[in-house]
Amino acid sequence: MAEDTRAGVARQLLHGRALKDDGRKLHGKGFVDGDVEADGHGRENGNGNGNGNHNRTDVKDKRLRGLLVFAQTLENDLNSLEASLSRDVFNFAFATVNGNGTFKDLESHIATFPTKLSAGARQKAQELDGKATEIWNVGTRLKRSLPEKDDQEIDDDGASSKCWQKRKELKDVLVMVRMFAFLVLDCANECDNPAAYLHIGSGDKNNDKGEKARGNLLRLMKVGIKTGRDCLSMYLSHTWAPERMLEFGNGTLIIMCWTDEQKTDYAVKVLERLAAYSEALLPAYESFGKLEEKAICARLTAEYFVLRTLLAWRQDDMQLAEHMFNKSKASKHLFDHATTESLSDTLYEMGKALLEKGQHALAVKWLERAYEVLNGDELDKLSVDATELRVSIIQTLVKALLHEKTTESIRRARDLVGLLEAELGDRLVVFLLKLELLIEIPNEPFDGLAYSAILNKMTRVMVINPRNLRLFMFHVRKLHEKAPSKACTVLDEMIRLRIKELAVMMEWLEKAILTRIWMTVSGRDTNESSAVTEGFLSIIAENVEKHIGVEATMAAHTLLWKKIEESYGLGQYATAEKWCRLAMHKLFLTPGEENMAKIARKLLLCALGRGEFDCARDVFGSMSDTAKEEPLTRFLMYKIAIRSGDVELAAECLEKVTSCSEDPTLLFACVLDAQKAGNKNIVLDALWMVLDKCGYGAREDVYLPSIIRTIIILLVGVIESEGSPTNKTGENIEKLCKLFEGALHAVQKAQNRELWTILELEWFSKNSYNLSLKHLSVWEPQQSIRMLASCIGFIDCHPQDIGQEAHDDVTLRKMFCNFCAATTFVSIARAEENVEIQLQSYLNLRKHVTSFHHLLQKKLEKLDEEIAEDLLRKFSVLLAFDFEAACRLKDWDGLGEIILRARVFLIMMLKKITNVSWEIEDFDTIKLSKYMRCLFQAALGNDDKIAEELINQVCMLAADAVETDIPYPTQELEWLATKSFNHAIDLYSANQDDVCKRWAEKSIVIAGYCVDGGSLQRFLRERFEGLRFDVKL
Repeated sequence: MAEDTRAGVARQLLHGRALKDDGRKLHGKGFVDGDVEADGHGRENGNGNGNGNHNRTDVKDKRLRGLLVFAQTLENDLNSLEASLSRDVFNFAFATVNGNGTFKDLESHIATFPTKLSAGARQKAQELDGKATEIWNVGTRLKRSLPEKDDQEIDDDGASSKCWQKRKELKDVLVMVRMFAFLVLDCANECDNPAAYLHIGSGDKNNDKGEKARGNLLRLMKVGIKTGRDCLSMYLSHTWAPERMLEFGNGTLIIMCWTDEQKTDYAVKVLERLAAYSEALLPAYESFGKLEEKAICARLTAEYFVLRTLLAWRQDDMQLAEHMFNKSKASKHLFDHATTESLSDTLYEMGKALLEKGQHALAVKWLERAYEVLNGDELDKLSVDATELRVSIIQTLVKALLHEKTTESIRRARDLVGLLEAELGDRLVVFLLKLELLIEIPNEPFDGLAYSAILNKMTRVMVINPRNLRLFMFHVRKLHEKAPSKACTVLDEMIRLRIKELAVMMEWLEKAILTRIWMTVSGRDTNESSAVTEGFLSIIAENVEKHIGVEATMAAHTLLWKKIEESYGLGQYATAEKWCRLAMHKLFLTPGEENMAKIARKLLLCALGRGEFDCARDVFGSMSDTAKEEPLTRFLMYKIAIRSGDVELAAECLEKVTSCSEDPTLLFACVLDAQKAGNKNIVLDALWMVLDKCGYGAREDVYLPSIIRTIIILLVGVIESEGSPTNKTGENIEKLCKLFEGALHAVQKAQNRELWTILELEWFSKNSYNLSLKHLSVWEPQQSIRMLASCIGFIDCHPQDIGQEAHDDVTLRKMFCNFCAATTFVSIARAEENVEIQLQSYLNLRKHVTSFHHLLQKKLEKLDEEIAEDLLRKFSVLLAFDFEAACRLKDWDGLGEIILRARVFLIMMLKKITNVSWEIEDFDTIKLSKYMRCLFQAALGNDDKIAEELINQVCMLAADAVETDIPYPTQELEWLATKSFNHAIDLYSANQDDVCKRWAEKSIVIAGYCVDGGSLQRFLRERFEGLRFDVKL
């Protein structure tokens, strides 16, 4: 009875034949590849017989009820998912999932799974077992239905890659399904209380119950080992992905958050149960079990230690891992082939992960153990997977040994590779390991010949698929780093031998082409390199039905352009032309038009550099119509035309170049090139043709300022190169004047000034001024006048908001133009016999004088003293010419204004003379006083401001002279005081009281310096005090 008080009664499971490989259940017991058999009553769906539904209504334990409901829901959803996958071939539509979050809830049910149910749960033990069995079996079938990994799909097809990612995510869900099923099976077993019958022997009447209890625990150990292995495998494959999201077709999202701690907890939970099973079963089988059952139990216990080894390593407890490995090895004599493979695979995964972490010594240790475990079994009796596992172990072990870089490790790696080669022969893995040996062995010269020989063997035996091609191309690039020429030869040989197979894999064929071109252009240039590469491309072109893609062609052109530019920069025009021809290979017939035009233009440059103009014309003729019309192409043909004397072609090309309004510098390049070639007349004539065609009107396809500037530059060069004036010179000067006048007219009638910028206006203004000034004494006066008028016109077209400094600059230039024009007009008028023309010249002269005077008045006070003096001197000259012109024009009224302007000028000059004289130390004070009187008399009444300044200056002079031997003359002081006082009285009479007071005070101050005992000062003060000023309220 003591045993009846435990968690429940153990359920008997029949032992017999296993399931078939397709997963369908037979009548009886056992399971294969993870399918769990039905209970002893033969139930397969877990619903039980008729009384199962009746019992369900009697369940009062809420936890048990919730567990059963969730198990049923999970089973239904898994069946629905299985149906969806079978219909849609893994398209992940999952249309049958109703969005109730079953799979999301699965994680929480595992985490909160009840450790113990009530005593009433014993009645539901069989139902729980049936539900768990069905869930396990459906999950196993789903796992088998998942597609295997396809390298090509994953690497080359984005949609397939996404499908593969979803496969991994669904696989994780199925691991959780197995975990849940195992927990339910364990719960059902506890409810049946198997421990009460484990030690019942054959002589007991309850012997059947004892066998059933032991068989059920043995079954749970098998399921637990599978579950534990799945949990740890999940750990292996997802340490990099802490959070994933699985999306179903109906919008349901399953959030998968696998943390390291959670994965470890799952594995620990399973292994804890396995430890309990093992501790319970081993003594029971020792006492009552059959020999076969004892062996199975011992083997499962050994597999349990294998999992414990893996778990300890995942927990970074290497000491415990070592201990668990030794315990599993202690039972090695009980291993069957599957257990051997499992242990070896576990050790391999550990060693592989340690190698990835850079722990090379530990990796070698565990990989050697994996190799020893697997090698210790009968290899011919192991599965096909075991053979592949052995190869993988050796391959990874060799890599780990090479990383250690010791003499012993290198020797061991050589031995393993030799062993593998002896067993497998010319297999890809053998070749790869031999290549690794050649690269990684330290302190030995690289054997490029042996490396290339291995790659050539690979070329002949490897299966053409993306994975193998990727490996091959990787090692070709490795060889290129050490021996570039041999790498090119290897790739050429591969293309020659396997082109028929590669012809249907255009993406990889394009990669091979780009790699070959990259190796060629990055290596040392030889006379044969371009020819060999062309042969490589020709082999491909002869065996493929379509050209390579646009992206690959553009990439190839980018690589080849580097070589083209390098050769051209070194002046190796023939070599550069070869590379250009290679870039235009018939294999590259679908590139961008821009690339082909660029390469063709480089061919034109090469032909130009070699002086082969006929070859250049052939290249030009082979270009597309669009490429021919590009400005850069026309510019190059223009250079060729002027060197070959083809004037018509030069004119045609120039007209096309001028249509590029956004880049006027190209037109200047034509000018510079014409100057370099010594054909100025050709380009000048051509530009005149363009200008005559477009006129001076605004056109969208012509940048008019650039054309006119270019012609002006060339025309000035022709004029200055002619030396002595000729008839041709006069014609050219006339053309020059027309150019400036035409440009000015175009500016004036332009509706907007976007075309004629400030920089353009400045260029035309400065050049017209400089040219007229430079040739003023050589050119005809009328030609100089026209140039000066153009300069003034361009200045007047300047906007007002150009800045003060720029405004001052153009104002001075305009004044200089007015001065030059006035002097030129006076010379024309004096020499002209025709009275009408003479008078018109004088009239124009007066206009320029008036303009000069107007600008001078506005700027004089703001100018530097030196510039102001220069302008005043020029103005004095212009006043004389203006007086002459007014007399000739009989403008008698204008003479008075001229004299007034001259008087102001005279006052300013006298003031300047006085200031300079006072600075001379030995200058006579008496003479200075006479100058001051003259200045004062001239200024008084005409410019009171100057007169007032003179009074102040006299006061200063008189004060300074008191301390000298020659005082300021009293007679002059009396005259100035009297004149100043009388002027004050005049201001008093004019009701200008404030100014009157100021002048009166100045006269009294001057009188104070008179040597008369102060009589004049007292007299003036009395008279001033007698004045009555109006009081303003």
